[in-house]
Amino acid sequence: MFKSRFRLEMKESAQGTKDKPIIAITMGTSRQGYSLAINLAKGNRFRVRAITRNPNSQKAIHLKKLNNVEVVQGDLLDKKSLKDAFKDVYGIFGNTTPTTGWKPFKGSMVHEYELEQGRNLIDAIKSTKEQGKLEHFIFSSICKAKDPLKDIESPKHFSNKWKIEEYLNNEGLFTYSTILRPVSYFENFETNLPKIKISEGIFPCIVNPDKPWQTIAVEDIGQWANAAFNNREYFMGKSLNIAGEDLTGKEMFKIIEKLNADNKLKKVKYTIVPKFLIRLIEHDIATMANWIEETGYGANLMTVKNLAKRFGVNITSLSSWLRKKESLSFNRNLDYSQIKYARN
Repeated sequence: MFKSRFRLEMKESAQGTKDKPIIAITMGTSRQGYSLAINLAKGNRFRVRAITRNPNSQKAIHLKKLNNVEVVQGDLLDKKSLKDAFKDVYGIFGNTTPTTGWKPFKGSMVHEYELEQGRNLIDAIKSTKEQGKLEHFIFSSICKAKDPLKDIESPKHFSNKWKIEEYLNNEGLFTYSTILRPVSYFENFETNLPKIKISEGIFPCIVNPDKPWQTIAVEDIGQWANAAFNNREYFMGKSLNIAGEDLTGKEMFKIIEKLNADNKLKKVKYTIVPKFLIRLIEHDIATMANWIEETGYGANLMTVKNLAKRFGVNITSLSSWLRKKESLSFNRNLDYSQIKYARN
C-alpha cells in the first residue's frame, strides 16, 4: 500500500484553467477512468484530477499532456490519500475493482479487496462532502438483472458493486450521486484468458449462443459519465443501466464473420468454452455466465438510446467497435479468440 501522500504533477495550460471546477477520477488510468479523463479534457469545462497508484505509467504520462489534466498519486486502499486527492473538488468519479492478479486455482478476484476499496471511497467522499465543496459523485457499478425476482446466484464481483451502492445510500449520499451501471465490455474480447490456448479464427463464448448478452464499449462509459457531470440537474439522484448492444452469441458471431470476410481473413469458428473449465480458472466468471443466461442484464436499450441522443452520447455498436480496431488488428490477423474476463 502506498504511504499517504499527494504528489501533484500538473500541466499548466490555457489561461483560466485553475478557475474551473475540479473533477477527481479514481483509477484514473483504468479503462473507464482514462476514457472519462479524455472526454472531460476535450470538453474544456472542468479541470481533471486523475488519481492513480503510479503517476509515471504510460497512460498517466499521456494524460499529463492533455489540457486541463493533472495526475496525482492515490490508492483506494489508502483512505488518507483519497481525502487528499479529493481536496477542493466539485465532482468525483468512483470506480473499484476486485482484480488483484490471476493465480492458479484461485483466479484473479478477491472480493474483500473490492469491498475495502468501496468503504474507503464512500467514507472519503462523505468527508469531502462535509467540507462543503463536493457537488456531484458518480459511481460506476454493474447493471442490475432483467428479472430481479429470479432466485439466481449473482457473481460476487456484481454483488460487491451493489453492496457499495447500498453503503453509499445508507450514508445519505445518494441525493447528490449518479449510479452508472454498465454491462459487459466489448474489450473483454481483447486479451488472453489464462491457460486456454485457442487458435486464430475461433470465436469462443461463455454464454449460451441463443441467449442475449448485453455489451458496451468502455469508451461509452466515459461518455456517459461526462454527460452526467455536464448535466448534473438531470442525472443527480438517478441510477441508470447502460448498454450499447443486446445481441446473442450467434448474432455477435455473424458480425465478426462478416468483418473477417470483408477483410479477406480466414473463416472464424464459433465455440462454447465449457463452464467446468471456466470454473477452474475463474469461478466467478462461470457464475456470471449462468446469471446472464438465466436472468440477464436489464438495460432498456430504447431508453438508453433516447437519453444518448438527448445528451450527446455516441453509442458504439459492436460492428463499429470492431471496425475501429481494424487498422490496429485486422491487418495483423486479429485473434477473436482472445478474451479478457474483466469485472463485468
